[in-house]
Amino acid sequence: MANTETALKEATTSIEGVIGAALVDYTSGMALGTIGGGKDLDLSVAAAGNTDVVRAKLRAMELLNLKEEIEDILITLGTQYHLIRLIRGRNNNGLFLYLALDKDRANLAMARHQLRRIESALEV
Repeated sequence: MANTETALKEATTSIEGVIGAALVDYTSGMALGTIGGGKDLDLSVAAAGNTDVVRAKLRAMELLNLKEEIEDILITLGTQYHLIRLIRGRNNNGLFLYLALDKDRANLAMARHQLRRIESALEV
């Protein structure tokens, strides 16, 4: 089992094109851990903003009476992919992994596969 720091380091080393990664508590909007980012990507701001995205999607699913679980949410920008993966498991309700990827260097299918693997090993 991997802790937060190990999981985020793994994301940056095993996934091509990562700009930044965070583990976020969407009940509070706080990042529990971050790696990468920089002047062009403030991961604390991204954590709070993407919390609103997750909450809005969960609310929409509830209104539509969808009995599904969100695996991930993809936001495609001109030069980046933003990938949000909700954490499953008995002790991890209310958490998601967030990745910002350089669109020119990232393989989206592989990024999703690796993020799923990292999520399954994460113990918070």
